[in-house]
Amino acid sequence: MKKALDDLLKSLEETQSKFWNISRVTALFINTIVKEAGYKTALEIGTSNGYSGIWIAEALSHVDGHLYTMESHRKGRYSLGEENFKKSGLQKYITHILGHAPEAIPLFPETFDFIFLDATKEEYVEHFDALEGRIKKGGMIVADNLYSHPVPLKPFVDKIKSTPGWETCEIEIGTGLLIATKN
Repeated sequence: MKKALDDLLKSLEETQSKFWNISRVTALFINTIVKEAGYKTALEIGTSNGYSGIWIAEALSHVDGHLYTMESHRKGRYSLGEENFKKSGLQKYITHILGHAPEAIPLFPETFDFIFLDATKEEYVEHFDALEGRIKKGGMIVADNLYSHPVPLKPFVDKIKSTPGWETCEIEIGTGLLIATKN
């Protein structure tokens, strides 16, 4: 990773609790998954200030891939994410969408390799319902806050674990990740 990009990420880590960013360890883990799997199309629901999106876009840049990232908070978070994407130098790999998922999920591309959920936890089931048919075989959904928000995530966890064609595991990293791979 280039020093300027790493410096930007470190500066964003100073406001981690204010913007509810994932930890650096979690971000590096996700970056590695996306790189090693060779994923090319990713969707992030919950841009915030762009921290996790920058990590995902950096991984996608190695295969000329693309991240679609959504933020519903116009004031503050959306514009801050946009600013940080420009600072990262990775904006050509990022389409930043202002809107509430699932209504604003882009129609193109038709399918995604990787989806990262880090937004309003009670809406994950609705996001899964809208996206289940749009993730490629071998693709992955990663949901953050498995251990920090177990009650609001329980309906989502129960649903994805009981849906045929999905394998799940829990990773004790950061605030906990649920990883689901489509068979």
